[in-house]
Amino acid sequence: METKQRTVPLGAAGALLALLTILALVPAIAFAHERQEFIIGGETYQFTVGSLNEPITVDDRTGVDLRVTMPGHAHMAANDHHGAGGAVVGLEETLKVELIAGNAKKVLDLSPAHGSPGAYYAVFYPTVATTLSYRVFGELNHTPIDLTFTCTPAGHERAPEDTSEVQISEGVVRTLKTGSWGCPTPKEVLGFPEESASLISLAGQADTSRTYSFAALGVSIAALATAFLRRRK
Repeated sequence: METKQRTVPLGAAGALLALLTILALVPAIAFAHERQEFIIGGETYQFTVGSLNEPITVDDRTGVDLRVTMPGHAHMAANDHHGAGGAVVGLEETLKVELIAGNAKKVLDLSPAHGSPGAYYAVFYPTVATTLSYRVFGELNHTPIDLTFTCTPAGHERAPEDTSEVQISEGVVRTLKTGSWGCPTPKEVLGFPEESASLISLAGQADTSRTYSFAALGVSIAALATAFLRRRK
């Protein structure tokens, strides 16, 4: 008895390959931000932190990307303090974020992301390729919090889960830390088809041109003065 072999159509095979590729990328996407869980005032909160429009580059628009949820409240209906899926709403009124790069610091207000309960952002433009930290501070669940999240120069590394309990401050205990987010990349590196100059390098070029212009102006004035004096003699 002759057995017929079934073949998979090329279109279906292509779709299957695309699906497998997407599934393979899901873990990388999930780890594009840092995730930490804390017990704050007796309740468990999950903070997911990273940057807008990653990977971020110098002089390009980005910002703090913060999402706060309560994993144990994911099944509860939305109310004044919690959105659907355990999202924590209203934190723009009690929390702020401080940008830290070396000795430079700047405090920004958090804005709620439209259509995404529990998501907050604060826009800024990085001007130097350096290590950034986002310090989230204020009050949550009637408890003062002061939490710092720092980028990873190597990019989105798959950091192993750290489930050790760490006392952050009174009433705040970290129970989970995983994932990472990348630091700003020099704009010149990603320029195409030609390297793109950063605002700082352009400013330096402008200063140099201005110096040469003033020098040329000074020489011209001196020459005119010399010619004028000779004509008077």
